This record gives sequence, structure tokens and C-alpha cells, in this order.
Amino acid sequence: MISGINFLGQITPKYNLQAQKPALKPMECDCFVKSTSENSFIKWAKENDFMQSNPEELFSEKNLLGKGFSNSVYKIDGNDEFVLRVSSRRGDLENINLSEYKIYDTEDKKLKGNFGQCIAVLNSDNNSMPMIEVLKKQQGITNANPPASAIYHEDGSLRAGETPYESRERKDHYARSMQILADMPQEAYDKVVKDLCELGELGYKFDYYNPNNFMLDDKEGHINIIDLEKASAGYVNDLGNALWALSDIEYLKTYMSQYDGTPTTSEEQNRAFENTMTIIDKYVTALKNNNKKFSRNGYEFYTQLLGSMPMSFYLRAMNDEEKCQKLAEMGVLE
Repeated sequence: MISGINFLGQITPKYNLQAQKPALKPMECDCFVKSTSENSFIKWAKENDFMQSNPEELFSEKNLLGKGFSNSVYKIDGNDEFVLRVSSRRGDLENINLSEYKIYDTEDKKLKGNFGQCIAVLNSDNNSMPMIEVLKKQQGITNANPPASAIYHEDGSLRAGETPYESRERKDHYARSMQILADMPQEAYDKVVKDLCELGELGYKFDYYNPNNFMLDDKEGHINIIDLEKASAGYVNDLGNALWALSDIEYLKTYMSQYDGTPTTSEEQNRAFENTMTIIDKYVTALKNNNKKFSRNGYEFYTQLLGSMPMSFYLRAMNDEEKCQKLAEMGVLE
């Protein structure tokens, strides 16, 4: 299946949970760390006896929203604002005993808006129990397809529950994503560029390695960001690499392939190609509107997106040096 939520990078800041735990003191259910301003999830958890939840029900298959090689994400019955994320590698979740857990408030009050960020964690003194993260629930469908490394093991075998990279299901999802992005209003692109810059200023690094880290809300016309890593304040998120992820330019070759058993029609290929050029155009316009530029240091942008055929057609140039010159003349390249 195509996962509905990203699971690759870290959302959680590098806080020291161990230092916050009382030494050699048994944990009791419904034990919370106080915050200077009330955490909305912790407030809800207290009011609804969340720590008394049955783990078997909480982490049941019906609550599973998506699963990757690193983490699994579950919805919370009775709460549509948050989701739970837990490592997929920590054994049987049904063995979790919530009475051994304590909730820690990890919300960064400076981080405004919804970026799927972690706002609380549940942790146990029992090291055999996995840490459970509480994330803000983001709206939309996952953009395009994850990298092949998220689908296959290192030996080339397919991970459990995944469909092949070149499957028709993945190709159809990619095409749908590109169509949604092409139809997005210009304001959506303006906002995503602005958000990426402001997140960096606040000390958050966007994990652009996975195209799934954008969520596409076609109903509201929003391109939503998820999966942030804590960085130093004033970090500069690479806007070219972000476009590389948003357009999932790596998957275009797979989509166009006629030799993998699931060939697409020429009409489908032309539509995907044109949609990719539209995405590039709207993103470039967003850079202009925000007075921002591509960096020549963006590896994925410079080595893959710049040399792609959609970029060549968009800029009406085949030589990378000429493309750079045109982008500079447009005022969007450093």
C-alpha cells in the first residue's frame, strides 16, 4: 500500500528525556510534566483518561494510518487533532503497558502553525518499551512516492506491506499528485516557500529527501509540510532541494518507462510532463514573490532537477550553464 504519512526522518527535537525522569521512582498512570502554558493534548489526555487506554485497541490495525520501515502512525479515537507515532522496529505494540508511561510536554511554543510537529512524547522507564510521539495531525494526501530505500531492503527485497516502485498503483498516485500540484493556486506555492524560510529561522530543518514530506490538501488548496528536524536558529532550508522533493523528479523516469511491465500511455506521460513544468513555474514565481533564490549548493537541485527534461523545456535550454544564466536573469538563482 502507499503509506498515508511520512515515517523517515525525525520530527522530534533533540531533548533529553532521560534527564527529565525521576530516578528509581515507579511511574504511576496519568503522570504528566507541567508546562508554563497548557499543552492541548495533555489537557485532552487528562480529561479523557487517555493513559487508561487499552494498548491493544490503541495500536490496532483499524487505527493504523500508515507504516514505513522506521515508524508507524496511528489515529486516536475521539481526537482528530493529533496522531501517535511509534517505532516499527520495537516489537509487539500490544505488550505496551501505559501505566509505566509518563507524558512529557515537548511543544515548541515559538513554532506557529501545523507542520506535523511533535508536541508531546510518552516514555517509560522500561527501556524495552518504545517511545510514543504525539504529532499534530496534518491534512491532505502524501505527495508522490517515497524513495526506493523506503520500499526495498538493502538486499533489494521488497519491504513488508509495500508495492514495487514501478507498480501501477504508485504511478497513478504520482500522476494524481502532480495534477493536484499543477492545479494548486499560486498562493499555495508562495506560502510553502515562506514557511520553509521561516522554519529555518526558528531552527527547523525540513527533510527534503522524501517527497512524502509534503501533504497535498486539494480541498483547501494548501501544500502542507511535515517532518522537521531540530537545527540551530537561522538555519537555511535549501529551496531548490525542496522543489526537487515536491516535483518528485526522480520518479518521472519510472513513470515514463515502457519496460517495467506497467507502461503509461503517451497521453499520461505528456500530462505528467506538462504538470511538472507548471509546478516548476509556480514555484519559481513563489521565489520571486518572496524575494528568494535557488542556491547553487543544493546538490539534488543542481545535479538532478536542473538537468531534467522538464527544466530544460521550461527554460528552453539544454546546457546547465545556460540554464543557470537564465535563472539568474530571472532573479531566482544566487
